[in-house]
Amino acid sequence: MRFRFLFIQMLFALGVAGSLLGVALIDELSSEQRSAVAAGSQVVIREDIPGQPWPRVRVYQRVHALPEEVAAVFFDYEKAKSYIPDVLESQVSKRHSPRVFEVDYKVEVPILPDEMYTARNEIELLQPGSYRISWRVLKAIQTKAAVGNLRVERYGDGESLICYINLVTPASSVAVLLKKLAMERMGKIVAAIARESQKQKTQAPRDLARQVEILRAAISASTPFNPSSDKP
Repeated sequence: MRFRFLFIQMLFALGVAGSLLGVALIDELSSEQRSAVAAGSQVVIREDIPGQPWPRVRVYQRVHALPEEVAAVFFDYEKAKSYIPDVLESQVSKRHSPRVFEVDYKVEVPILPDEMYTARNEIELLQPGSYRISWRVLKAIQTKAAVGNLRVERYGDGESLICYINLVTPASSVAVLLKKLAMERMGKIVAAIARESQKQKTQAPRDLARQVEILRAAISASTPFNPSSDKP
């Protein structure tokens, strides 16, 4: 029993316990936080991690779109530059499989030069109506490391609850300068994902249907692409 307790503690420290143990996203929140989500507000939780200059951030938000629709919008990585704040470029540079991509990003940073980084993104269907898109930064200019994920689950009738988790290890020279900005930006990213999903659903249903079709094909694919291929 003690080993199981310690194992669960370790999973929570990594931010993956909920999905592995079958805990619904809403069950990760207190009653007060659930009320905030139901009212349409963001819930932002910051967790200090020993040895990390920045906390791990979790952002929860209700979205007026189905989980599959939200996941499909986010999975369209090259469109990120059109709706996520401060993203100047987003380009798929390599496809390891239908569900695992490397994406090159360029992000506007005040005062300092723009940040450019490559992330390895992977999408998974955890269970019907529940998706997880995980990422890990492979190389960057001003970031030592970054790891996180976006989980999407059904919430209410025709709605979703999203949870965005990110832990960034900055270069020492930018840790103090950009901490406040980085924390605020994570909330803005989640708001942008929710806003774009809702916009696609109401204003561009054909585009959304195409994105959903691409997502379904990726999830159902059993034969990976050539991992050594450099073509997107």
